[in-house]
Amino acid sequence: MTSASEAELIVAITADPADVAARMVYADWLEQAGDRRCRFIRQHLRVAPLAPDHPERFAGEQELSRERAGLDPAWLAVIEPERRHHYLGEDQRGCECFTPPDDGDDELDGGERRWREVEFHREPQDTECEAWHRLLEYVDRCATDGTLRFAPRGALTDEQWRQIVTLPPTIAKLTSITSMQLYGSHLVRIPPEIGAMTSLRSFDPYTSYRLHWFPYEITRCSQLRGSTVSTRALYGNYKHRPPFPRLTPVVPREHGPVRPCSVCDRPFEDLEQFRVWISLRVATDVLPLLVNACSAACLERLAAPPEGDVAGPHRGGLELQQPPTHF
Repeated sequence: MTSASEAELIVAITADPADVAARMVYADWLEQAGDRRCRFIRQHLRVAPLAPDHPERFAGEQELSRERAGLDPAWLAVIEPERRHHYLGEDQRGCECFTPPDDGDDELDGGERRWREVEFHREPQDTECEAWHRLLEYVDRCATDGTLRFAPRGALTDEQWRQIVTLPPTIAKLTSITSMQLYGSHLVRIPPEIGAMTSLRSFDPYTSYRLHWFPYEITRCSQLRGSTVSTRALYGNYKHRPPFPRLTPVVPREHGPVRPCSVCDRPFEDLEQFRVWISLRVATDVLPLLVNACSAACLERLAAPPEGDVAGPHRGGLELQQPPTHF
């Protein structure tokens, strides 16, 4: 039963979900009461700020999932609003990233659309749910049985498919797969391990409306020739030119996580000095690709974007001048 004091703390969090201090106060209150929910709040505070492709995010999501197990969905909907639709049983295949500002005026003089700053979807994957375990089993089966087609939706129920917001890093084992079918997914990101799928020829994430970007590593799929992507859902797409999330300036620091370079694959300590967006043609479509490079030399190795797209690597944000829309 929620006490009056706890109710006040929950009201404060509900009023401003981004208020870190209110969450820390609530976690301290729970710890003093001997309530294990304090561990979930603190782990959420560690994971939530991490970029969706941060090298430490997946391990953090695994720990968050272990702490989430058994907790009240109604309480979780407050503490973890990015997963609220799961707890309320809502179908969340779309999003509001590219909707007009709250004033309802979606155009400026000259017919240009008004945009707001956009952010990455940071929804964590629940790695303790049955859907995730079935997906892992399906990946293992595809890696060993000689199949050429990776179509995970057929291995899960509709409800389980809705719970999958990323693919596991183990897709790196799928080196013989030639076709990846992700039609109608709820994915918000694809891991860089897709670059190990060197036999991939066909890629179909059509109607995956929350999948706005891809890792640069997908360019390592050198045999990829066919793709079906919902281009209206992409950052910088030619139809509407929605903004790219701002890659914030690097805060000087001594150490960063170790990750492989998106370009040369050399492990390096990432201080985000060479983290950029670039739009390149991949198979049939021009995709917004997120690059985590180890050096300026690796950035210089990037191919030139197609004519009609932003003419080089950039760090996004509303001030980025994009080419006009075209159909």
